[in-house]
Amino acid sequence: MRGSSSRPLWCERSRRTVPLQEQLARVCGGVNARWLERRRGRLTASHFAAALGFHGKASAHRLTRKLGAGASADVQQSDPGVDWGQRHEASGLATYLSSYLSAACPSAEAHETGFWPFEVSHPSGARASVGATPDAIVRGAEQVWPGGLVVEVKCPFRGGQPAPHVKVLPRMMPQLQGQLLATGAATLHLVSWSPYGSTVFRVTADLDYQREMGEALALVARQATGDGEELGRLSRAVRERSVVLAKRSERVALIPPSECVSVYDGPCARDIDRRDGNDPLHQRARSESDPPSAF
Repeated sequence: MRGSSSRPLWCERSRRTVPLQEQLARVCGGVNARWLERRRGRLTASHFAAALGFHGKASAHRLTRKLGAGASADVQQSDPGVDWGQRHEASGLATYLSSYLSAACPSAEAHETGFWPFEVSHPSGARASVGATPDAIVRGAEQVWPGGLVVEVKCPFRGGQPAPHVKVLPRMMPQLQGQLLATGAATLHLVSWSPYGSTVFRVTADLDYQREMGEALALVARQATGDGEELGRLSRAVRERSVVLAKRSERVALIPPSECVSVYDGPCARDIDRRDGNDPLHQRARSESDPPSAF
């Protein structure tokens, strides 16, 4: 039953109606010039948290200056964590499709979503055009997740070591709720992938949160000096609400290393760190009191 605490964390494989490789080809279309152009000068969901002060005022100011100049907010210099995530996003999707979605709803099919632009506004008249790009949208799953389902994949690389998240972090919530707002979906699956194991979390749309976040983002985009007090109030409200929503997010699957698909043709994380039973996933899982047999 959707949203039930009785849903098993362990997901057995089942036969898909569409082959995995076809699913991946449909979802992983890659970055193209049109996608980059549509994002340029526009605040996108991956930067909502920074714009709302989750990473401090200095980070928010740098971001708004770049957007005001019509530049991209994306990281330009080489970053190991970003590079790792981009290389292994397809692996996260493949793992989600083969080890979770195929069992939860065998008839469901994942598709590439592209860029979803949308408008946000504040009662004062401030407006902004923003956007989001979920990693996949799932069709044919209404009987399990009514209202639509989108997927976001993260491949953590903290301190040079890959290990999946054991919980949803508050700073993720603006991006996740932004993707739900952009697409109008009711549910989002956050997939946190590593070759040491993966986790899947369920996040549901919160309309009040989305409204306050949208109002704050509209003020961020306007960059008016007189908006400081109201922007501060809204940003604080969003940050506080993010803590609540992160705690409400439900972990719906633990996927062991043996079920984690890797489609990247390059060095695997196991070549970075071989520590048998002492790998980062096992350490973090034990610290969160996960069942010892989960991995």
